[in-house]
Amino acid sequence: LVENFPSAAEIEEDLALLAGKTHSVRIYSMEGAQPEVPVLARKYGLNVALGAWIDKRLEKNEGEISRLIEVANNNRRNVVRVIVGNEAILRRDLPVKKIIEYIDRVRASVNVPVSTAEPWHVWLKHPELVSHVDYIAVHMLPYWEGIPISHALDYVVNRYNELKQRYPHNPIVIAEVGWPSHG
Repeated sequence: LVENFPSAAEIEEDLALLAGKTHSVRIYSMEGAQPEVPVLARKYGLNVALGAWIDKRLEKNEGEISRLIEVANNNRRNVVRVIVGNEAILRRDLPVKKIIEYIDRVRASVNVPVSTAEPWHVWLKHPELVSHVDYIAVHMLPYWEGIPISHALDYVVNRYNELKQRYPHNPIVIAEVGWPSHG
């Protein structure tokens, strides 16, 4: 597994480009220079949704979670939410029960809203997950589901409304949405 992460300087260049165009950024991992993102983002008035990459490697997961908690607690001014795992359930890397254990541990350790990020259908299939998160971080990716671009927007709205109907008291954050540039 080759992992090539940007340097802190490269990250800062990207954040400078985003300044004034968005109010927040999301990161997916605590590897490389990514734990420095909140400090760098603060220079440009950007908030951060902090993420831990969770997969089958349990020992690595422990490091991700420990760093996630530390970085979140050391950057309370602009870390506005935390995401424990990205499509780990979809990839079948870990059972839902293990993801819930990680989420519960992080929720007990930080003072910002905590969730995990999964496509809409995973949230519908696993209602037990919803009771362990502060918000539903959902991915809506119609391209990968074979939806024509002419129907993509309606598709996203319909999926959002389906989640809202099923979980009316839970905030929903669309954590990924869009269409690939060359799709």
